[in-house]
Amino acid sequence: MPGFRAIGRTVIVALSALVPVSVAGGDASGLDPAIIDQCLASASSEGERSDCAGAGQESCLAFVAARHPDLSVIDRQLGCLDAEQQAWDAKLQSTYDALKSTEAERGNERATALITMERAWIAFRDSRCAYDKVTNGHGTGGILAEPTCRLRETARQTALLMSYHDDRR
Repeated sequence: MPGFRAIGRTVIVALSALVPVSVAGGDASGLDPAIIDQCLASASSEGERSDCAGAGQESCLAFVAARHPDLSVIDRQLGCLDAEQQAWDAKLQSTYDALKSTEAERGNERATALITMERAWIAFRDSRCAYDKVTNGHGTGGILAEPTCRLRETARQTALLMSYHDDRR
């Protein structure tokens, strides 16, 4: 059985094939990463940045429902969660790269500590989200729990690394 993340990617690929022209500022899923950027720009704290998780869901779900009413609600949700997860993954990677560069300028020990922390966080995120999946059952709650958790945890980690980077400038 494919993982739920793979199912979400399949939905995105299917949506891409159905939508001949990409959405302005976004992708074929209807997710506009600018919504996340706007939320982050207006946030004044790490907590408010973390709260930006899910910022793109409403517009993505509306777009997919309007363009693809034949898709189930779950498939719409999985596709939009995956699309936003990918946007957050890109933000996390660029934030991590910037912080790692800053730390490397200050010494190898700092850069190595960041790498160790990030690897441990990935293991934590994966374990936590697997737990959420198991404890939310085998129905709709379980199906959506893991990708929702991954989205929130990635946004939270991005917010943390952004705060670290801001403190070191």
